[in-house]
Amino acid sequence: MKTRDFAGRQAAVIALGSSEFGGNCPAEKAFELMDAYVEIGGNFIDTARVYGDFTTPKNGESEKVIGRWMALRHNRESIFLSTKGAHPPLSDMNRGRLSREDVRGDASASLDALGTDHVDVYWLHRDDAARPVGDIMETMQSLIDDGWTRSIGVSNWHPARIREANAYAAAHGLTPFCANQPQFSLARQQTVEDPTLVAMDAETYRMHRETNLICVPFSSQAKGFFSKYAERGEAGLPDKAKRRFLCPENLAVYARILEVREQTGLSVGAIALAYLTSQPFPTFPIAGASRVEQVLALAEAGEAALTPEQRDFLRPWETQI
Repeated sequence: MKTRDFAGRQAAVIALGSSEFGGNCPAEKAFELMDAYVEIGGNFIDTARVYGDFTTPKNGESEKVIGRWMALRHNRESIFLSTKGAHPPLSDMNRGRLSREDVRGDASASLDALGTDHVDVYWLHRDDAARPVGDIMETMQSLIDDGWTRSIGVSNWHPARIREANAYAAAHGLTPFCANQPQFSLARQQTVEDPTLVAMDAETYRMHRETNLICVPFSSQAKGFFSKYAERGEAGLPDKAKRRFLCPENLAVYARILEVREQTGLSVGAIALAYLTSQPFPTFPIAGASRVEQVLALAEAGEAALTPEQRDFLRPWETQI
């Protein structure tokens, strides 16, 4: 799998997601998935304080699984490790948790769960628009100064707030956010159950192009919509996939995928991820998996590349910004 620079360190172009580790994906299975990911040359593992058990929340389940795996494999230094904190309570998503106490408390608990003294990227999982960016950036600087993280990023933030926060950092000699985690895939999601998620849009795309801010998309495979459609047809799609992704726009994109497949010989799934890794700004999609064969299939996407013409042919709206 190819790597590229991420804030001064080489990271695999496709990250392994871990949202179900410790929950629907028990530790033994998660170990198999991570082993398979390393086997194909991957080193970028993304997690979060709230990952692992969304049904009966137990903070840090995913982090604990990853921490045990790294301890058993003695491979912490070879892993590009990414975690997120300061998520609102799942019972009250409108309550901000970006105070210094919340951020540092979550970060400290994450390091304990992961069994490490630092992560490569620490992300704020949600924003709190009521809190001034200056206060947030001062808190994030403290994590860097204490050696808890090498770089900082945000997830589910709107571009205006990211620009404002980085402008404050520049004006006050602080470390800026180097990366953003939006919801971004080749498929357009037409129904979104969680209104606090922030998806790639024209303004966000423009910000990434203008600033070269690193993009780390979640839901990058759109739950495997295009691959499942290719294998099963409309009748074989799960109800959730139909509700979220089955629409004329995405079917038109699928027809274009088939044309690119004829040109490149790549699989449908590899094209969907290569669309992201071939963006005009550094992009590291997060890919989830529930089976080892799904992880091994990422090897193709991790070596694939599309020309700018093929990328823009798949979804031309970005070129119009």
